[in-house]
Amino acid sequence: MRESTTRESPGGPRERGRRGQAEPRRRFRAGRWIVLVLLGVVTVAAVLVFFTPVFGVRSVQVRGTEVLGSDRVRQVASVEEGTPLARVDRDGIRRRLNELPRVDSVRIRLVWPSTVSIRLVEREPLLVERTPEGVRLVDDDAVSFPSSAQPPGDLPELRLSGEDTERARRAAVAAFTSLDERVRAQVRIVEFVPSAGVRMSLTEDRTVEWGGPEKSALKAAILPVLLTREGNTYDVTSTELPTVSP
Repeated sequence: MRESTTRESPGGPRERGRRGQAEPRRRFRAGRWIVLVLLGVVTVAAVLVFFTPVFGVRSVQVRGTEVLGSDRVRQVASVEEGTPLARVDRDGIRRRLNELPRVDSVRIRLVWPSTVSIRLVEREPLLVERTPEGVRLVDDDAVSFPSSAQPPGDLPELRLSGEDTERARRAAVAAFTSLDERVRAQVRIVEFVPSAGVRMSLTEDRTVEWGGPEKSALKAAILPVLLTREGNTYDVTSTELPTVSP
């Protein structure tokens, strides 16, 4: 007697098992191709960004200059045209620009796809100092820097004596900047004398004996009241006993 055989239908358990085993393999192959494509895209993008001039520097924008010219800033910044923007050395640009005496601070931004933006803050001169090396300007941080042009005529003159000129300059600037605007506008000379401290010459042949840097805010508050009185010398070296003398 011949054994009867049964043929499994296409949708039988064995066929479904084979399809179930093949499905993960197809998904794996598809996923592998997707990963390879993504890696290729990332590689091409990295090459374009970092190693070709496609996203290279085409312009350098300069903002914030008043005395320094934009061309001078670009020259010192030394950004080579065509350099990939992602490889621009911002620290190097900032370091070179900070070597300019007139520069107070620098901000560098990369503006895609092809622009380097430079924003400067220039030092604002408060006093003019005449030295053996020439005319220099002094800002509110007591930083002395050379004047590239004729200094403004309305700046008070700073005169220093003694060996420690840095300390003297800081003391003089601290006293001057503590004054309110109305008193500051009357100052013609700010002087530091080692034996007496800070002394200021005002309009109408008046003199202010300021002294040392202590209690500067209180001295600045007392002085406007003192200046309403007739006199030639106004002494606030002692805030407990300010005086006015002919």
